[in-house]
Amino acid sequence: MSRGFTLVEVVVALILLEIGVLAAAGTLVLASREMGRAERIERAVATLEMVADSIAAAGSGADGARAFPGGRVLWSRAGAGSRAHLVAVDASGDTLAEIVLPEEVP
Repeated sequence: MSRGFTLVEVVVALILLEIGVLAAAGTLVLASREMGRAERIERAVATLEMVADSIAAAGSGADGARAFPGGRVLWSRAGAGSRAHLVAVDASGDTLAEIVLPEEVP
């Protein structure tokens, strides 16, 4: 009768443990990346809302841009009385959020 584990059993158990630890580490890396993206989107939406409120209050017809940490907000109008289109982009140019304001009432 044998007492204890064989070398093969120990090696298999260590390999399974290593796979579990690597999977957990990969999950943490992915979660960290997604958390950073969510924070950038949150900043973009807050800046978009602030700019949209300013445009709605002032009725500004000019195109423009405003920087925020990690990107910028761009806005434009096709013409007088038309809808304002606001887009938040990150530093690489990827769209984070977008708003189209309703048409102005004459």
